[in-house]
Amino acid sequence: MIAALVPDSTQRRPQPARLPTLPEPRLPVESGPDLLIGAVRIDRTGRVNERLLFRALGWHPGRRLSLDTLHGLIVIAPEPSGPHAIDASGALTLPAAARHLCGIKPDRPLVLAASIREQLLIVHPGTTVAHLLTEHYRDITGLDHDA
Repeated sequence: MIAALVPDSTQRRPQPARLPTLPEPRLPVESGPDLLIGAVRIDRTGRVNERLLFRALGWHPGRRLSLDTLHGLIVIAPEPSGPHAIDASGALTLPAAARHLCGIKPDRPLVLAASIREQLLIVHPGTTVAHLLTEHYRDITGLDHDA
């Protein structure tokens, strides 16, 4: 009876399988006519509708996509078996977990960068873009407003 309740410590236990390491999403590294920018607001349900960028990327309703988060950004790429899709009205719903990880809140602005060549859409919270612009203004004016 004890053997049924207490496992034999001399028995070798199988090691858990290692999970595969997923590649980090790639980001566009060059600007130019291949990088298009748009600004949108996300609705309360997490839907983003930027038809011009979706169309430029060739993403029509039904297009399957994968999403990943990277450094406070959401990176979206076409994936034939992806768990997300452009809906019938041409919108994409960003998952709540990804929105939370990136600090994206309803009715706040988002900046979208579409890399046509690499078939990527990068979602930037408006606060990130505002921070980058502030840093740029400090650099070009030589002023440090924190001092």
